[in-house]
Formats: sequence, C-alpha cells, structure tokens
Amino acid sequence: MRRSRYRWLSLLLFALAVSAHAQSADGDRLFAAGDYAAAAAAYLAAAEADPEDAAALYHAARARTYQARETAGEAAVALYEEAVAHARRATELAPDDPEAHFALARAWGRLAQYRGVLESLNLATLIKRELDRTLELDPDHDGALHALALWHTNVPWVFGGRTEQVRPLFERAIAINPTVLHHLEYGETLLALGDPEAARRQLELALELPAPTAADRAEQARARELLASRF
Repeated sequence: MRRSRYRWLSLLLFALAVSAHAQSADGDRLFAAGDYAAAAAAYLAAAEADPEDAAALYHAARARTYQARETAGEAAVALYEEAVAHARRATELAPDDPEAHFALARAWGRLAQYRGVLESLNLATLIKRELDRTLELDPDHDGALHALALWHTNVPWVFGGRTEQVRPLFERAIAINPTVLHHLEYGETLLALGDPEAARRQLELALELPAPTAADRAEQARARELLASRF
C-alpha cells in the first residue's frame, strides 16, 4: 500500500513537471508572437504547477513588463508592479540566478522610465543593486550592461549617474550580443546626448538585423520613425 502511494505521488509530481514545462513553452511562443498578456498567463500557470520554478516567474515578470509598455495610466503601473512582485519572488527562489535579478532590475527600471526620473529617484538604488548583482553573477550579461548604461543616462550625477559610462556599457553589450533593442536604445540615448551622426548609425544597424519576434519588429518600427523624423 505504501509503495503504491509513493508511486502515485511520483506520477503526480512527474505530471506537474510536464505540465509546467508545456506551459512555459507556450509562454515562450506567445511572447515571441507579441501576445504578452497570454504569455504571462502561461508562465504563471507553469509557476502554479511548480511553485519552485523561478524561471517561470521571471519570464512572467518579463511578459508583464512588455505588456505594461503597451498600456497606459494606472493599468500600466499595476502591470509593472506585478512584474516586480514576480521577479522579487524569483530572486528569493533562485538567489544565484542572474536572470532573476535582471528581471527585477528591468521591471523597476521600466517603471522608473514610465514615471519619470524625478518621481523615481527612490528606485535608483534598488535598480543599481539588482544590476550589480546580475553582473556579479554573469559579467557578460548584455541586458544588464544595456540597463546599466540607461541607468547612468537617466540618474543625475549627484545620485551616481556618470554619462562617461554610457557609451562603453552600450558598446560592450552590443559586442556580446548585437540585438535590435541594444542598437535602438543606444541610438535614442546618443540623440539625447547630442551625437546625431552616431545615433543615426545605431538606428541603421537596428534595421539591418533579423527581426524574428514581435518585439524586434516593434523596435525596428521605432528606429524607422526616428530616422524619418530626425534625419
């Protein structure tokens, strides 16, 4: 009887693991297609099937962050805050996983961008802490290097922002992994820093890359808009 009970429990745990994996795979597919709300729901279903699945939680945080960027008002703030909650839980489950810390930094960082610098200075230290932890765990994490460049761009000097760090950080991120987003946001940053020719080249490079996901295509559309309006 006891052996039968253990066998039943093993089968149940196996079924839950298979279900969690399938839900995460659905989340990946939906995220690539740009259905961020459905992707988040799939990742959260995976996390419900396996409450120790930190990856499902930080992927849910990523999906909610992207969903928030397509939303306005208090609904966007609520999505960013939900992303923060999922990512924070992921860091608790997997404190040595750089992706968990990066998801938390990204959620806080995009929330700070949405609210504006002056209203978000209280988040600057938290964002920097998570980016530093990400890079401590993975010194070549291109997303964290990119985000740290944005941090130095947006945070005033008195709070630690150093604009001389911006170009080296972006260029290192691009050298590690040239993505549409890296080139786009480097171009936007160079425009803000008053270097239109260098910005133009980054925007052009963003358009030269493949765009397999909906996010890539949206970012390329933004690059085209900037090139058309500024040059």
